[in-house]
Amino acid sequence: MTNAELAAHIAELADLMALDGADAFRVSHYRKTATALRRFHHPLAGMIEAGTDLSTVPGIGKGLATLLTDLVRLGSSPRLDEYRARIPHGLPALMRLDGVGATRARTLRDAGVDTVAKLEAALDNREIRRLDGFGPAVVSRLKRGLAARRVLSRGSLLFRADRAAERVIAALQDQDAGIEFRLAGDILRRTEIVASVDVVCAAAADALWNVAGRIPGARTEGSRGDNPLQLRLEGVRIRLVAAPREVLEAVAHHLTGPPAYIEALAARARERGFELTPAASVTEADLYKALALTWITPELRENFTTIERAEAGLPSLVTHGDIQGDLHMHTTWSDGAATLDRMAAACLARGYRYIAITDHSPSTNVTGGLNGPELRAQAAEIARVQEDFPDIRILRGCEVDILPNGSLDIEDEFLAELDLVLVSVHSSFDLPEARMTDRIIRALENPLVHILCHPTGRKLGRRPPYPVDLDEVLRAAAALNVAVEINANPRRLDLDYRGLRLCGELGVKVVASSDAHSVASLDNMHYGVDQARRGWLGPDQILNAGTLVELLEWAARGRA
Repeated sequence: MTNAELAAHIAELADLMALDGADAFRVSHYRKTATALRRFHHPLAGMIEAGTDLSTVPGIGKGLATLLTDLVRLGSSPRLDEYRARIPHGLPALMRLDGVGATRARTLRDAGVDTVAKLEAALDNREIRRLDGFGPAVVSRLKRGLAARRVLSRGSLLFRADRAAERVIAALQDQDAGIEFRLAGDILRRTEIVASVDVVCAAAADALWNVAGRIPGARTEGSRGDNPLQLRLEGVRIRLVAAPREVLEAVAHHLTGPPAYIEALAARARERGFELTPAASVTEADLYKALALTWITPELRENFTTIERAEAGLPSLVTHGDIQGDLHMHTTWSDGAATLDRMAAACLARGYRYIAITDHSPSTNVTGGLNGPELRAQAAEIARVQEDFPDIRILRGCEVDILPNGSLDIEDEFLAELDLVLVSVHSSFDLPEARMTDRIIRALENPLVHILCHPTGRKLGRRPPYPVDLDEVLRAAAALNVAVEINANPRRLDLDYRGLRLCGELGVKVVASSDAHSVASLDNMHYGVDQARRGWLGPDQILNAGTLVELLEWAARGRA
């Protein structure tokens, strides 16, 4: 098992313990341990197989060490299995809904509501309102959370699809298989929700059945010889499509879609006297030449408007290689897993020229949220680490909470000492749209503010965007010379491509940020770049694609 898989089991145990009424301190400890294991750099399974006593690892007691050892060596844990047998199967999913938690989940269970389907029924017939703790505000949050969950039910988060695709590709590239293939569909267009991972293979359908058998954990849905062959891998839907080698590229282009875009191309083809068909033996380059179009990268393909915009001129889109630095990350000073010097070393190894250390402010209620004097104390460590890493500039920053009235939770006296001030909404998501919009704009009007982070507050599959007039916020950002973030955490991807396209139209500067809480999550950055490309943004519109000098000049220029 990977560290991520082991951490998922520990997190599941923590949830089941909470639902069983276990001590809150123990539950919190297990959740923190799960987070730490997810970010741990050494493979735990290898340590266990080598005979390492995990109870010597900080944060792992004897009980957890035994559980982890059971998971690695037996594939299961008696302790975890006991909790699974005791807690209704659908209850953890209820607990994870925004606005529920363990206490309300137990209330629902006692009322006979122990699945998401039963909760939806109880909401529909208004029975939920008679339960303690389920007033109008909670009911409203539940409905929004369920709506977000339904969106995710149509597919998988992009990072999960990527992980599944890597395992499929490894099987196809195996020496015994050696099958030529093309990725297609949502994953090629880098959509935040992937309906299925489509892989077009130059092989017979029967051969793909053999390939599926080489993918650990894959479960086939259907029979040998089906085309496409459908699989499930860690909840991700996969379609292996058999096609003759000569039409491999054409079939992959057709399946990449989306349908509205393919139909627009087909209409253009008919105007030019031919039919667009995936059976044609042509390359994408030949197809677009026949359509009198410049080749359109998959991230931009949407519908007929894509073609209209392409005819007016395609932009030179930002690439990951354009990114010069990461301006949003957390360390052990707040809720990050890695020390400041480890984050600096990891960013230098990734080729960055500059970074900003942006630990949380106090109101987020995370461990170690920094107030003004603590930011000054952190400055001394930043200066010390800077001496050890002369090849990368370490900027002082902070992710500051926007309070419900639009003020910030750190005094201007301390903010003025920072190189970059990032502001975010982390609470009171239920404000009416007008108040939320005013709240954010008031924060942007503070002349010390540089960047608005995760501007709509969404968490994919868990929490929809809070009500806000995004157009008004972005117009204010443009007028005030405040940059807006693409939060590259694949559970957020906020702003989405529609908002980023609006940023481009309004002239709002954009920052692609990892929001890393560990060394590994620095690699979130490429998801932010994906979304920037979907938003038609070039490197000149991405603030951290510029040089350090350009960044500092922009930050000092303020509202000019």
